[in-house]
Amino acid sequence: MEHIKDIYKYKPVPCAATVGSFDGVHLGHMAMLDELRAHAVERGLPVMVVTFARHPRLLFDGNCEPFLLSDNETKASLLSAAGADIVVELDFDTQMAGMDAARFMKEVLKERLGVELLAVGYDHRFGKPCEGECFECYAAYGRELGIDVVKLSPFSIDGVAVSSSVVRRALSAGDTDAAYRFLGHRYGFDGIVVHGAGIGRGLGFPTANIVPVEEMTLLPADGVYEVAAFLGDVQCEGVMNIGVKPTIGGNRLRTIEVHLLDFSADIYGKRMRVELVRRLRGEQFFDSMDALRAQIDADVARVRNKN
Repeated sequence: MEHIKDIYKYKPVPCAATVGSFDGVHLGHMAMLDELRAHAVERGLPVMVVTFARHPRLLFDGNCEPFLLSDNETKASLLSAAGADIVVELDFDTQMAGMDAARFMKEVLKERLGVELLAVGYDHRFGKPCEGECFECYAAYGRELGIDVVKLSPFSIDGVAVSSSVVRRALSAGDTDAAYRFLGHRYGFDGIVVHGAGIGRGLGFPTANIVPVEEMTLLPADGVYEVAAFLGDVQCEGVMNIGVKPTIGGNRLRTIEVHLLDFSADIYGKRMRVELVRRLRGEQFFDSMDALRAQIDADVARVRNKN
């Protein structure tokens, strides 16, 4: 896969493309790419996905709560696995946000990227909002530019239209099964291992404290999760707690702590990927540290015994 981060250094080749944020690269996105690929094969064109280095929401609402389902590196990897030949990360700034669809199609898609076929989601809009603009308008702009514009089909599971918003709602409810059903893969995020207060070690369960690489990463509902953790080529089973540690008290800051089973290496400063396997329970208050220790022991046993 070719990963383009500067369109002004890119030598365009004829291609079939689609445009969107593609946050999380869920099954709806994969269905879009399958349909785009079928059109591309008919014309002998490579498949290009045009996305954004910064999610458009961050430009217009800098105070929004964390919501991203994937950082740029993970998104590019998922798009490649889904069949994209070329992934373009546009630098979405105020200048680009001010482009209407006709100008965006001409200056970015046609002239800079060589798009000959553009696939548009059935309900997708792009460019500066223009009242009354719709798919037929994009098709008309395309005819003027020599771009064939096609409409992609909707995709749903059990009557639910699959979208990034649906995945976010599932994760915010701690419903890992639903998130997996809509994503088609386990939800995960990357973080850096930092020093913590050492409370887990004092309880007999040392933890890796994680700070997400992308600060706008959406974290699942507070609670305890079985996870798969990846440190380079090393994969470990783990138990992750997200929350404010009500039994411990203190400053009540939300933290991410992962206890890695049968692992003892020094990993401070290392990058770790954490993927959710299942939610074991919600975060709880315990009357004593002994009660907390007993519950953590039971959580670890569940992960070891797969029950």
